[in-house]
Amino acid sequence: MPIVIIELYDSGVRISDGKNILANSVSCALIESDDSILVGEQAKHQAYLRPRESSINFWSQLSENSDTKHIISNAEIAYRHLENIWNSTNYSDQEAILITPVNLDKHDLGLLLGICKKLSINVAGIVCNAALAMQQPAKDCKAVFLDLLQQQFAVTEINQDVIGLSLKQPSRILDYGLQSFINNCAKAVAKKFIAETRFDPLHAADDEQQFFDKLPLWVNTLSEKDSIECKLSIGEKHFTIQVENEYLQSANKKLFEETAAHLNLLFHGHNKIAIFCSSSCKQVFGFYKFLASLPGCAIVQLEEISLAEQALRCRNEIITGEKIHYTTSLSWQDSSSPSSLDFAPGRLSNLSNIPTHILINGHAYSLHQELFIADSSVASEPRILLEKSTDSLCKIFSSGLNVEVHAFTKQSIILNNNLIKTISTANIGDVLNIKDCEINCHFIKVINNET
Repeated sequence: MPIVIIELYDSGVRISDGKNILANSVSCALIESDDSILVGEQAKHQAYLRPRESSINFWSQLSENSDTKHIISNAEIAYRHLENIWNSTNYSDQEAILITPVNLDKHDLGLLLGICKKLSINVAGIVCNAALAMQQPAKDCKAVFLDLLQQQFAVTEINQDVIGLSLKQPSRILDYGLQSFINNCAKAVAKKFIAETRFDPLHAADDEQQFFDKLPLWVNTLSEKDSIECKLSIGEKHFTIQVENEYLQSANKKLFEETAAHLNLLFHGHNKIAIFCSSSCKQVFGFYKFLASLPGCAIVQLEEISLAEQALRCRNEIITGEKIHYTTSLSWQDSSSPSSLDFAPGRLSNLSNIPTHILINGHAYSLHQELFIADSSVASEPRILLEKSTDSLCKIFSSGLNVEVHAFTKQSIILNNNLIKTISTANIGDVLNIKDCEINCHFIKVINNET
């Protein structure tokens, strides 16, 4: 019997035949009443106009009630969502394999099977998406699957041996997700609109809906350009700003670094880490570029069809007979040979040595901004500037995941008793001595205790 693959990726549902995507629908619902539930793109385009009636979390919270003003279960909303997309495919006579995220527990899976039964979907097997991340072994490294959900970030370590792969459980579930990343980008762009045009696109519901409808297009375009023009029209008024690639990447810098810190905690001491990213990670601007810069890591960005293709290849292990089986481990295919991955130089554990501040004369200066140390009439008190001047001696700044010191003059710029000729990298505990200054500058890490 032909197989159809239903992938529930939390922020949407994707149906394919394992080769081509047949239907795709975002997880958004507009609950007007118990009998009137609008789902998918139509609901998404009203989410900011009618926020108290809109829901995006129903697939990740199946056993709970809706967080809208209507008293209705998330399982009922999920049923309406799946019904809408399933009826559009006309594949009711086929067996189905369900691909589910790691955050669905045993009770959730039972509710999901109940929804499928009610829709007459002939489920033959269920497989965890993380188990489908690797198509072949990756030699001499640790492997991890990153799955970006609406409100959470699932980090699942993959065990691999000569036979196949299995999942190290439980997964680490971080308390931020796709919506956190999107909202940070939105706030950054909105801040620029306010600063340059005095128009706040997040103030009124109509404006906010237009803004969020256009934001994905702006982000996608900016991923291929250094800067783009963003336009909003309110009645006869038109507002335009220029947004730079680098500016938007900085919007999620803190969450990027938090993700790196969790990976460092998980794999501290290992030389090579293969990171497999779910297709939802592509929705976060600059995330792939950041992960690719992590020392000792190789990044594999999975496409929308990747997991379904692997599910089809492994269908004989996922479909095991009359009883529905939940698969979290798979054997390597006979033709599988170790994959060749490009690992960035260095080790992930080096992240622990990156300073956040430089301590000069009892004052800690943040390295999240460029600092210039300039000559001073008082020998023991160098001047700290935010812009380069004619008497600047060196520049200190964060470059990717490193802190660099650039020397501008032939005068003595010394790091740990070593003369810097042009450029050097600084770590926690390093000491910088400028020219004839009697004071030393110490590179330190300041722990952020904000909640």
